[in-house]
Formats: sequence, C-alpha cells, structure tokens
Amino acid sequence: MSPSLSLPSALRGAVSAEWTKLVSLRSTWYLLPGAAVLTGTIASSAGVLTHDPTASPGDPAVIAELNGVALVLSALAMLSVTGEYATGSATTAFLCVPRRGLLTAAKCLLLGAVTFTAGLVCAVVGVVCGVLALEESTFDAATVSGQVLGIGTHAALLSVLTVGLAAVVRRSAGTVTALFGLLFLLPVGLDVLPGGETAVDLLPAGASEALLLGDNGTYGWGAALLILTCWSVTFVAAGTAAVIRRDV
Repeated sequence: MSPSLSLPSALRGAVSAEWTKLVSLRSTWYLLPGAAVLTGTIASSAGVLTHDPTASPGDPAVIAELNGVALVLSALAMLSVTGEYATGSATTAFLCVPRRGLLTAAKCLLLGAVTFTAGLVCAVVGVVCGVLALEESTFDAATVSGQVLGIGTHAALLSVLTVGLAAVVRRSAGTVTALFGLLFLLPVGLDVLPGGETAVDLLPAGASEALLLGDNGTYGWGAALLILTCWSVTFVAAGTAAVIRRDV
C-alpha cells in the first residue's frame, strides 16, 4: 500500500486486507461457532441452577460472557496478531502497509466490529437459553436489550485490548498467560491485600463486572465503560509503540 494514499483510503485498504486474512483463517471458523456453543452451554447450566423469579433471561448470557466466552472471542483477536509473527507473514503485512500504526488501527477496527457482532449473536443465544432453562424469570425488554448490548460492547473492548497486548508480547502462549493473569490472577492477588478491593474494581475484571452487572459496588456501568475503554486504549497505544519500534 503506497504511503502517498490519503489516510481514509489507506485505512479502508488496510481494513479490507485484514478482513481477507481473518476470513481465510480456519481458526476464525472454529472460534466463532465455538463461542456460540459455549454461550449456550454455560447459559443453560446457569439457568437451570438459578431459582430467582426476578432473574432476567439475559442473566445467564452475562454469566457466560464473564466466564469464558469473552476469552474465546479475544483469542480470535490474539491470533490475528500472533499468527502473523508465528508464520512470518508480519513482514509482508508491514511491507504492504508501511504505516505500522495504521495497520494496528485497522486490526483494532476490524476485530472490534467482528467481536461486537459475534458478542451480540452470543448474547441472543444466551438469552434464548435463559428463557428455556430458567424455571421462573422476569422479562423486561429494556433490561434484556441493555444486557445484550453490554455483552457485545464488552467483547469488542476486550478484543481490542487483546490486540494491543498481543502486539507487545507477539507470542500466543505469552499473550494468553498475560491476559489470564490480568483478568483473573491479578484480581485474586490484590483482593487479599489491604485496600486491594478498590484496586481490583479499577482493573479490567472489575470494570467488566460493573459493565455487565450494572454495578460492582464502587461504580455503575457508565464509569465501567469509561474505565474499560481506557484500558483498551492504553494497551493499543503500548502495542502500537512496540510495533513501530521493532524491526519486525
């Protein structure tokens, strides 16, 4: 891609190229259906175990998102970065898109859009499973719609965060370890320290809970959306800096 192209044209071209690469990967067609199947499995189990007549049919979908589905969709974002380094195609990508920051932006835009859409689909699957599995529930269209939209937004933000993290680490195993540590191990470690609960609430895990559950005891979904967005932007900035600084 010629550096002389205008930024909008160059970005469209980069996004188009990333889309071609994404749909050509077998892992894409494993992970997307896998996320839907996992959502249905977890949501159905959660619905059967819930005996609260005030429960929303969207609650099982939220439980599924927080307990594995988001990581499956994040794996899609991770492989879009680490797969190129593993195969050596990253060199070709940088030759085609010399503006490396533009390439990272294209990945973030595409993966954010794809995982947002996939998150919405998984959320609907979870809601349907919730309706079928819950013994009793209270359906409120506004609440369920908010939960579905929240799941899609959460999936997109976490995937964008993963793109930045993968750009820094560049290896699948290292990225998975770092992401798992950030979302699960670090909150557990901090929670036992004095004042650690407040710190945990400010981590992506705490913001995820507040975004999807509406409140984590410290702040509501609006603040959670802002905090999770800041985390995603921070990791993307770090990943972009790493990509620009390195030779490959």
